[in-house]
Amino acid sequence: MTQRRFIFLLVPALALAACGRAEPGDISQESPRPSRADAPAAVPGSAPAAAGTEAGAAVEAGESAAAAPGAQPRQGQPQTPGAAGAASQSAAPSAADAANADEILRRVEQAYSGMRSLEADFVQHLSVPLLGSSQRSEGKLYQRRPDRFLMRFTDPAGDVIVADGRHFWMYQPSADRTQVLRSAMGQGGMQVDLQQEFLSNPTQRYVATLVGTETVDDRRADVLTLVPRGRSQYRLIRIWVNRNDSLVRRFEMTEENETVRRLEFRNMRRNVDLPDSLFQFTPPAGTRVFDQ
Repeated sequence: MTQRRFIFLLVPALALAACGRAEPGDISQESPRPSRADAPAAVPGSAPAAAGTEAGAAVEAGESAAAAPGAQPRQGQPQTPGAAGAASQSAAPSAADAANADEILRRVEQAYSGMRSLEADFVQHLSVPLLGSSQRSEGKLYQRRPDRFLMRFTDPAGDVIVADGRHFWMYQPSADRTQVLRSAMGQGGMQVDLQQEFLSNPTQRYVATLVGTETVDDRRADVLTLVPRGRSQYRLIRIWVNRNDSLVRRFEMTEENETVRRLEFRNMRRNVDLPDSLFQFTPPAGTRVFDQ
């Protein structure tokens, strides 16, 4: 079976829609097309296409090419991230549950409307039943609205996803040290605000139900299911909302093909000072940049 690597976040982006083009003048030479075995797959909301697709072009920053950020897949029977939700204290949904869910979503929207930056530890899980695989990764996340984003992985160590205000970068030395993926930001390009993606006008966009409570990051959280009212790549979204500050401590997205992506935050800090230098990325020597 062809090995495929996945980038899974939000991110969170995490919900990162890629429609960027290679920038004229940046391309020094055409580069060999990476094999399908090295092609990255989508993140929530669709990440940049694999390097070497028809839209891709290579910029010489060093030598050759390979894959995209994300953890190494562990083959075998996947453990669906959503299974832990079975422990929720839940009952049959009622009209009161729906009303409570909408009120919780309004508090969530209000909490995020006043947030200008975020720092947190994260753990990501991806379960792909069709491939019989599951993945896990973790690290540190930094976000500064409107257009700065950083996921610095500690497992796999050295992997990084960065939005610097102009470009969205992905570098995965754990898979191949020679390739960097880059996509343009702005209109028609990358978006890096996970909360905006899922929590903007939530009561208009989703049918919400309060299904129970759980403990996340040592705090009680209300568990809500969100069913999109319109077209979406997700058939179901679940969020765990902290009762004290109304911040979402965990996102879980289930796609039509039963792929489940989960992103959990711990040690969250809001409105911290995050300098521009934190979000700068320079392709390492010996790498080649692929514009998407």
